[in-house]
Amino acid sequence: MNQQLIFNNDFAFDATRQAAGFSCLVSGLKVQCFIAMPAEQTPVVFLQQVKADAFSWEDRAEQAIADDAYNAAGEIWL
Repeated sequence: MNQQLIFNNDFAFDATRQAAGFSCLVSGLKVQCFIAMPAEQTPVVFLQQVKADAFSWEDRAEQAIADDAYNAAGEIWL
């Protein structure tokens, strides 16, 4: 397990961004990760699906962080 990267269990839907979001600690710094909601989804169903696939999303976020794929706001979008 990578001790420099710790995922929080705080999945939530962000209506402003129209995305599911979660956070992780990267060497002690909190990073927000977002997954854009497809147009045909509803927020409740989308968030349930994201939570069900949490380990997969965390793996993707870990790779994006390793690739330094932050946007200008310091967020990771998957």
